[in-house]
Amino acid sequence: MKNLSYISMLLFLLLSAAFAQYLSREDSRELIPPRVSLSEFPQQFGVWRQIEEQRLGEGQFRELKADDYISRTYVNDKGFPVFLFIAWYASQRHRQTFHSPQNCLPGAGWTMGGHKLHHAGSEESRINEYLIGKDDAKMIALYWYHGRGRIVANEYWGRLYTIKDSIARGRTDGALVRVIAPMGKGEGAEEQARQTALDFAGKLMPMLSNYIPD
Repeated sequence: MKNLSYISMLLFLLLSAAFAQYLSREDSRELIPPRVSLSEFPQQFGVWRQIEEQRLGEGQFRELKADDYISRTYVNDKGFPVFLFIAWYASQRHRQTFHSPQNCLPGAGWTMGGHKLHHAGSEESRINEYLIGKDDAKMIALYWYHGRGRIVANEYWGRLYTIKDSIARGRTDGALVRVIAPMGKGEGAEEQARQTALDFAGKLMPMLSNYIPD
């Protein structure tokens, strides 16, 4: 297992270096398709309605380097909340790329475990699930990389697809989408939070193509 982890990390570092070098090329033209701003994303859809919108601090926004984002809290008709965060990038060249939750969440003091994968409408499309915790709080976190007609859980594949689409389509635009559902107390709380997050994500995905172009 240690050898496998070492090889995986080595491959990731090599891929990251190749990715950064390729996407920093000045001779590659890039297309940025028309889209609707995330600020116009519906405040209510189905049983879900927005109850709060958060804004990043100036330092956080500089660190994110996103061209557009939303950070909102929605609640369903049963009173269960979810936290939605989407960061969209017009281009992933010049060191402007997704911030993986595997770095951001631990950096903010959260632990991550219990990794699962869920299908997202097709065999090829998958999303990540993690059980995250901090102090006494526990939550179910879903996230995926979304853009250019793909929903990708794996960061390695996301980078490969970005290079492929840069060559074939002249595009590197895309987004990180994250959905977090807090867990209550007692028996069944984890499954309740999981189903709440999955329900929200399932209703969210079909709506995203206007804001994250295929």
